[in-house]
Amino acid sequence: MNKHILRRIRQAVSSRRYQMTDHALEEADADDLTLEDIRNVLLTGDLEATYTDDPRGPRYVIRGYMNENQIDVVCRFRSDHVLLIVITVYVVD
Repeated sequence: MNKHILRRIRQAVSSRRYQMTDHALEEADADDLTLEDIRNVLLTGDLEATYTDDPRGPRYVIRGYMNENQIDVVCRFRSDHVLLIVITVYVVD
C-alpha cells in the first residue's frame, strides 16, 4: 500500500498534477522552503503517516530531508483522484 501511494504521489508531481494551497505557500515561506524543496521531498521522501479520519479523503505525510532538516509535506488527492493537493509543509522541530 505505501509503495502504491508513493508511486501515485510521485507520478502526480512528475506530471505537474499538483496544487499548493495558500496555507502551504505561507508555511513554506515562513520556513524558507522553495517549491523545488517541496517537490524534492515529494519525489524522494518516505510515507511517514496516513490519516483516514477526514471525509474528504486520506491525508498523507511525506517526510524528506533538506540540508539536514526534516521536512514534512502533508497532501491528499482531490476527490477525482487525479490532482494532488499540498495542504501544508513544515520543518520538523
